[in-house]
Amino acid sequence: MPTERQKEFAKLIEPHLSSLYSTALRMTHNQNDAEDLVQDTLFKAFRALDQYQKNTNFRAWIFRILVNTFITAYRKAIKQPQKISYDDMEEFFLYKRLDETVSLQETNKEEFLESLFEDDVKEALDNLPYQFRLVVLLCDVEGFSYNEIANIIDAPSGTVMSRLYRGRRLLQRYLWNYAKTRGYITDDFKKKS
Repeated sequence: MPTERQKEFAKLIEPHLSSLYSTALRMTHNQNDAEDLVQDTLFKAFRALDQYQKNTNFRAWIFRILVNTFITAYRKAIKQPQKISYDDMEEFFLYKRLDETVSLQETNKEEFLESLFEDDVKEALDNLPYQFRLVVLLCDVEGFSYNEIANIIDAPSGTVMSRLYRGRRLLQRYLWNYAKTRGYITDDFKKKS
């Protein structure tokens, strides 16, 4: 039987789980790593629940834990020597591709969110340097304000605005061909610019 603390945490976290997962997936580029990141985030948040000030922005608080957990794991991964995975070996390729395409843990909501981004847009977002990608995700995908993002990434608002501007400009460059091939940009537009 769940304790009162567990019930309180479940009530607070439930509305944010899909957003946490989709943001983690965009940060890690890997379903398993995203699931691990969310699990680590939930574990840390539950342990630190006493530090959360009631009636404040729980969403910003949990996303700050997510971002800090990601940054810690990212820094740790950089320091470790590169490992070779059996999954990357040719004879395991088929099994890996099956695992990537068939997932029992997908939900309708996650499928819907994924369908909003076409491959070119997802690829452009994934190609952003992580400090820009993180701010663009938090602002344009998750809807956080500049101040909330500043608190989440522990940086001044000016830094957030600068990274967001640069990230959006890089996205604009990446997506130029995407927009051109889909007819959003015509030769008339280029002449006016």
